[in-house]
Amino acid sequence: MEWDEYKEICDHPSVLTRWLLEQTLRVCDSECASLISKTLETAPITKPEGHKGGSATDMFKASFARENIVQISQQVQQAVQTDQKTSGSVERDYSHIEKTWLEYLNWYDASAHSESDSSGRDSAE
Repeated sequence: MEWDEYKEICDHPSVLTRWLLEQTLRVCDSECASLISKTLETAPITKPEGHKGGSATDMFKASFARENIVQISQQVQQAVQTDQKTSGSVERDYSHIEKTWLEYLNWYDASAHSESDSSGRDSAE
């Protein structure tokens, strides 16, 4: 894969890093954690020749249902509200992770997915 193609793929809102998915796992309930774990079990996007990052820089194409994106976003938002920190060499708050999940949700809502998602019925009747 060429660098330009890789960058274009990785810039898509539904493409998430291993690090972000692993940090999200830390604050999700078992149902959402199971879905995220399944994504992490898939093959990451092929990196271009010369890519120097290890597995921490792996990128994954997420394909969650809208209701799952909402659930995950809400659980990450709860982590922000309770001032939880990410793990690793530098602790950070979850606000940037929350932003990423909300970007994914906004993209999902703006795309054709919302029209074809059979589980996306409006429950506020």
